Amino acid sequence: MSSSPRAVLTASSAAQASVSVVAFGLPAIGPDLREAFGLSLPMLGAALGATIFGSGLFLIGAGYLVDRHGARPSMLAGTALGSAGLAAAGFAPGPEALIALLFVSGAGSAVVPIAGTRALFRAYEVDRRGWALGVRQMAVPLGGTVAALLLPGLVALGGIRAALIGSAVLVAAAGLVFAGVAGAVEPVRERVPFALPRLWRTPGMQRLLLVAALYIVVLQAVVAYMVPAARAAGFSPLVAGAAFVLVNVVAGVARIVWGRLADQGGGGRRRVRTLVEAGGVAAAGAVVFSFALAAGGPVGLLAATVVLAFGALGWNALVYVTAGERVPRELAGQAVALAATVVFVVAALCTPALGALAELAGWNAFWFTAAVLALAGAAVASTLPPGRAGPAPAPSLP
Repeated sequence: MSSSPRAVLTASSAAQASVSVVAFGLPAIGPDLREAFGLSLPMLGAALGATIFGSGLFLIGAGYLVDRHGARPSMLAGTALGSAGLAAAGFAPGPEALIALLFVSGAGSAVVPIAGTRALFRAYEVDRRGWALGVRQMAVPLGGTVAALLLPGLVALGGIRAALIGSAVLVAAAGLVFAGVAGAVEPVRERVPFALPRLWRTPGMQRLLLVAALYIVVLQAVVAYMVPAARAAGFSPLVAGAAFVLVNVVAGVARIVWGRLADQGGGGRRRVRTLVEAGGVAAAGAVVFSFALAAGGPVGLLAATVVLAFGALGWNALVYVTAGERVPRELAGQAVALAATVVFVVAALCTPALGALAELAGWNAFWFTAAVLALAGAAVASTLPPGRAGPAPAPSLP
């Protein structure tokens, strides 16, 4: 495979899809996990967030591993650990072991989300970078869609154990394929310093990370608790499952659309404006979805799901490209890793708390809180200074 922008984008998208099966797929069988392991809603949230938490804690370190040893050996090692932890989770004797093994799986998968980020920044001009990152991020809900269709069938055939082992096989196969492709995309051989203090002081970076933290709570509310909320409102498993699949499909489309909008005018202020708009759509969607749960019927529920997912799940690439464009080219990978770390860690930590909120205050309060957080994120985003034009692209990768 040549090191053309298209080849780099394909490899990066494969990396994203290979780790999204569990993070975005397990919520589809959340009720089955609760029954199999006797989980409360907060414990279910901990289980669903364990993989993300494991990845979040090891994300920056994984970035250095890729820089130092290359994508192929890093992918092989990460895939081995990630798939082994997931397969072992199928034999977990209880909730605590389940959560621990899912955490291990996430730690192994941490190498994947940033494996192609720096390559995309070098391969694409600023007026196509948001779109490229959007396509790459589309692979996340795409993998979730596949999992949402596959995992319930595996549960029906062999229970939770079959679903977890089947997921491990899928993750291992996808990881091995990407490791082979990654050999054609050599890492940028630059020795860069550990720049976390410098990144933290970059103008607008702290506010951008706050936006990411607020938006990811809303995203997790949708991904982890849409199915339980729909089931609690009396909708059938078929309708609830259809809504979850629709979330992933809409998320993929939204990330490309928002990315294309953010590229208009060469980025800069349009990136900030698009972040604000995504938060506004998410807030409106949370309110509409709450009403649809109460009196919307299946059609109303699915329509509300489209609005909610388009805002709540479409912003990720915007945060990453905005973070990378606020720093010099050689630090873009670390800046994206920092933003991704915030996203992953907050996602994992907030998921059990969201379950407790639903259990204690009810679903109306749950979705109202999501709307408020989305509006707060949009308000903070509106104060962001525009970033630089971004790291200059190279004509081809070395």
